[in-house]
Amino acid sequence: MSLNKNTAAGLVATLGLLLLLALPANTAYAQNVVRVTGKVISKEKRKPQLGVNITDERTKRLLATTDEDGRFAVSVRDNGTLRFTMVGAQPVVVKVRKRTYIEVEIEEHDIELGEATVMATRKEKTIQPEPTDIEIVGNWAKIKTVVRVPHKMFRRDTRLVVQPVLNNLTRKQERMFRPMVYDAKEYNQTQDRMYNFRMEEGDPLAAYVTVRHDSLEEKKSAGANDILPYVDSLYLEDVRDEFTCDVYMAIEDYRHILYRDTTIIARGTVRPLRWLEYNFGAEAITDSAYFPQVEKQLHDSRGEVNLVFPIGKAVFDAESEENKAELAKMEEQLRGIRETPDAKLQALRISGTSSPDGRYETNKRLARERMDYALEVLKSHIDEDSRRDMEFSSEADVATWDDVTALLRADSLFDEADQIEALIKRHSKSIDEQGRAIRKLPFYRNLLEAKYLPRLRRVEYNMEYSVYRQLTLEEIRALYDKDYKQLSRYEFFQLYRNEPDDAKRELIIRQALETSPRFMVAANDLQVMLLNDGRPDPELLKPFVNKKAPLEVSVNHAVALLETGHFEDAMELLDTIPNNERTELLHAVSGAMSGNVAANYDVIAKTSTRNRVAMLLAMKRNKEAYDYALTLDDGDAVSHYLRAVCLNRLEKPLDAGKELNIAIKMDPSLKATAYIDGDVNGLLLGDKRYEREADNIKE
Repeated sequence: MSLNKNTAAGLVATLGLLLLLALPANTAYAQNVVRVTGKVISKEKRKPQLGVNITDERTKRLLATTDEDGRFAVSVRDNGTLRFTMVGAQPVVVKVRKRTYIEVEIEEHDIELGEATVMATRKEKTIQPEPTDIEIVGNWAKIKTVVRVPHKMFRRDTRLVVQPVLNNLTRKQERMFRPMVYDAKEYNQTQDRMYNFRMEEGDPLAAYVTVRHDSLEEKKSAGANDILPYVDSLYLEDVRDEFTCDVYMAIEDYRHILYRDTTIIARGTVRPLRWLEYNFGAEAITDSAYFPQVEKQLHDSRGEVNLVFPIGKAVFDAESEENKAELAKMEEQLRGIRETPDAKLQALRISGTSSPDGRYETNKRLARERMDYALEVLKSHIDEDSRRDMEFSSEADVATWDDVTALLRADSLFDEADQIEALIKRHSKSIDEQGRAIRKLPFYRNLLEAKYLPRLRRVEYNMEYSVYRQLTLEEIRALYDKDYKQLSRYEFFQLYRNEPDDAKRELIIRQALETSPRFMVAANDLQVMLLNDGRPDPELLKPFVNKKAPLEVSVNHAVALLETGHFEDAMELLDTIPNNERTELLHAVSGAMSGNVAANYDVIAKTSTRNRVAMLLAMKRNKEAYDYALTLDDGDAVSHYLRAVCLNRLEKPLDAGKELNIAIKMDPSLKATAYIDGDVNGLLLGDKRYEREADNIKE
């Protein structure tokens, strides 16, 4: 299949990345040396160009290669000249002229096609990589092929570059395998001389070169072709992704591309272990030693007692029913404090008021004496140890006649209140004059002295104490609603463990980890939710896995790694986890997925016949796999799919095709898997619908 100009640019970009990886950085500096950065773009499409070589025109030394963004950085003399070259494009020469930033436009030129290209449709004029499969072993994608190079296409002054490319259909990404570079002897010698016999330093593809030799000739075809074997592997982040493999090929002489082509050598992956069935479950931490400790928060409380004094007296009658009740209430409060763990008395504050009848100064002195007396009485009810750390204080005051009118109005005695207010205004300058005038009122003795003035003669005390206690769930929720960042680990723990709604519970846990990133129990509880929901996070528990971590954390992390295709990481972690009845299957599946299939066959095979078939296929024991596949449930679509795999491997494509059709008819979703499964997608070749749908998947 011949390539157009756009495909050629893709080939050049593909090879360019290898050049980038192969080159050492030039960090030499001198007084007249400047650091030049810049960007190379295509003149026509204005897109960044990957893999453009930048050389020093004077020394011919390769300085750098542009990256994926077309950017470069080199150190060169300020009066130097840079040469920008790329296969399939016109060279561009640029003088530095002391500039520190240069933007270069590069233009592709027409390719001179030799006779080999004209005859490319003929088999003897085509480079032929053999079709193969992408075999998944652990986290590695392996390809193994043979490239046939017709002698009629390969002259003594040419170089062949073969670049396999792994297409990740799931993530829409491309990655390059190691290139294969095949030099004719004359081309290789000329190339070496051009770099002053230091080709390995100047030619970025030198490390991949094989020089043509007669031993590479294909014997059975009388030397018509050279045979170039190729094997390479790439590490995969997630083997559950689906892949194809293309090969880009180009033959060039010293100045031009003479031939280029691309072909698909693998349309899918061979990964029979995709059909393994297992469910490890997720484990919550059971050891309460890892739970956040119960936290008791400080809370202030208050209690009040009102004591009543007789008229003109600084000592109250402790035997009066009213005062007895108040003192009893105080004793009850003190007992409650003493019986509350972690409760502590902090302060006793009292305030007293005398009624306004009589002389003001006399009343004020009386109020002070009452406070002194009341404070001593109240202190006597508190044990000595508590008194030692407490704060005591008191305030004394005299009520006003305005306070009396307020009481009268509250009882709807408006006439009496109006008369008193009139006297207050008349004698506004002296509270004593107000008192003398008010005592002459006809209702003073029977109403004011008998009922209202005693209500103003009182002692109030406020006893403050602190108590450390656990917040209730309602209090935690109120605090969460106000600002979740105020919650402690224990409060988060109580909140999400009592939350019935899964979505809300996940949100609370994530907020807990936001405020406390090292909250291991919360991270593990979240991973349990994600595993049970089929959404494992391979990074979530990574910070917590160590020798001191509870087994549940390590197991959950291993399962998450396994479920997300990080098989080698899972295996490395499992080396630190005991292999016992609880973890035996986890060890076995991880080992098999990492490539050690035979050693784990017995453990996995006994779990189900389907698992036995998948393991046998992974070990290429295809006849045994087929015998067991025949015993699988005929009502299960996967049973027929696995039989199709076995039959296709046993070179019975017609029977395999029938089984595959049955499987897809029973479960249409299997068609998407079949398109990218190297074990069966060949059965669909020739079907135009397959060709169209496979292209859609790739796009």
